[in-house]
Amino acid sequence: MRKTCAKYQIFVTAVMLACLLGCAEQSTPSRDHIPLIKEKLSYLQNGVLTRNQAVIDSVLSVKILDIGQSSDSLLKFIYGADNSFEFELFGEPVIIYTDKFAMIECYLMDSTRVKNRPLTLLFSYDNEIWLLSRFEKRGAGESRAD
Repeated sequence: MRKTCAKYQIFVTAVMLACLLGCAEQSTPSRDHIPLIKEKLSYLQNGVLTRNQAVIDSVLSVKILDIGQSSDSLLKFIYGADNSFEFELFGEPVIIYTDKFAMIECYLMDSTRVKNRPLTLLFSYDNEIWLLSRFEKRGAGESRAD
């Protein structure tokens, strides 16, 4: 079952990358999206840091519920089942985007700033607003080159 989940995550990531890199409109996406995406990431980070589900919910797309994710599952994913991780920030974010989709690869970091918890955040541009539509852990084989 675990291998199936890993294959599914790789498949979903590959499909998203394909959409981001080639399936969307062929024109160069507007650079105006960059500050908006960064703003949403900062807002999400503050919501996670303060464990404020209302703030996190305001950044989530309704589509995220269709895949069984929510503000509660995001907090559990980040802080761990035992609530022992001391989250401080989404470290070293790399943003890849089109006019309709964005993927942010980053690390869940505590005060040690160790890069051992890679995370991918997938956003979609709905009604002129960037909203989080999926989050997933990057596996060892999927880690970006730093």
